[in-house]
Amino acid sequence: MSDELVKMSDQFQGLPMDNLIGGPLSAACNSQIMLAKATSDFISQVGFDDNKKVRMVDFAFSKPEQISKADGSVEIVKTDYNLSVPFISIISVPTLQVDNVDVSFNMEVKSSYSESNKSDRAAAFSASGGGSIGPFKVSVKVSGSISSSSQSQRASDNSAKYAVRVTAKQTGTPEGLSRVMDILQQTIAPVPATTPQGG
Repeated sequence: MSDELVKMSDQFQGLPMDNLIGGPLSAACNSQIMLAKATSDFISQVGFDDNKKVRMVDFAFSKPEQISKADGSVEIVKTDYNLSVPFISIISVPTLQVDNVDVSFNMEVKSSYSESNKSDRAAAFSASGGGSIGPFKVSVKVSGSISSSSQSQRASDNSAKYAVRVTAKQTGTPEGLSRVMDILQQTIAPVPATTPQGG
């Protein structure tokens, strides 16, 4: 019976383990390259204009200010200001990166063998004869039947589960980009749009 059972070791031979394990990892590396390129493209296309200068967003606002007059009185006047802010400093830069790759491969081999004998063959025979022995008459009749059956069954079941789980998350701003942001933020300062009104 042992020869009829599936050899477990044979079931695992030839499995492309390099592809099963290396494939998802290689795909994760390629994904990381794509994410880094997406960040670079975002900064280039959103943070800079066609002349490769930092794209600025203009704001205008009014702020009340105290104006001291020659007679010593103080007057509150509204002063208009313009403010130009680097656009990239007021939006979130995508910095997604793959932070976890989980490869899971489970293979289960089931093997079973059963054998039963059962014959569907049947045969019947009958014979008869007769004669005389001296003053006696003899008659003979013989009948019979033979049946037999045989049946064997072999079953094997292989099942496999292959799961790849990849997670990515938004990381913090890289140090280099943070320093660039600090420099850009130092350029942000309100500029009076006009001379103070009501002075």
